[in-house]
Amino acid sequence: MDRTTIENAALKLFHKRGFGAVKVQDICAECGITKPTFYHYVPSKDDILLRYYEEALDTVEAHVAGTDPEGPVSQLLGAYLALIDECERIGPDLLSRITCSNLQENHGSYDTRPTIIERMEAIIAAGQRSGAIGNAGDPHQLYLSSAYLYEGLQFMWCLERGDFDWRAQLREGLSALWQVKA
Repeated sequence: MDRTTIENAALKLFHKRGFGAVKVQDICAECGITKPTFYHYVPSKDDILLRYYEEALDTVEAHVAGTDPEGPVSQLLGAYLALIDECERIGPDLLSRITCSNLQENHGSYDTRPTIIERMEAIIAAGQRSGAIGNAGDPHQLYLSSAYLYEGLQFMWCLERGDFDWRAQLREGLSALWQVKA
């Protein structure tokens, strides 16, 4: 038995029945383990979700690691859209639970990795130099504003139980914030 096997079984149950309907005992039964074995590998059900979201950030980090032949705006937007794809895979129920867990105690789920922040700031600066991003503001502040816009739209998507076109809202919001040149 290992943590990954337990996490995969738990996520399968969460998606099938909903986070609140799944008890630790259900996960143990699915894996054929005891509760002490579960807690040996995993501190809590919430911890499984928090790691799940952390894996979603791997996609963003990979997206901003290189360059995009279509330019900096495409690369930045692509990173956010990749995160939307991951969040839609997680689903509004589980994403809501991740948010609630972080509201109860800041687990750092929304603290973006320094490598992502630095890279996105560099891409914004490159976009400003090339003229693709017309907003001449501080790249760090533009990054923060972009991230907060994304997080607000993510919250609305969860609140609307997935019935919200956050892709279109994100494109329009980022275009206005960055003053994208057509």
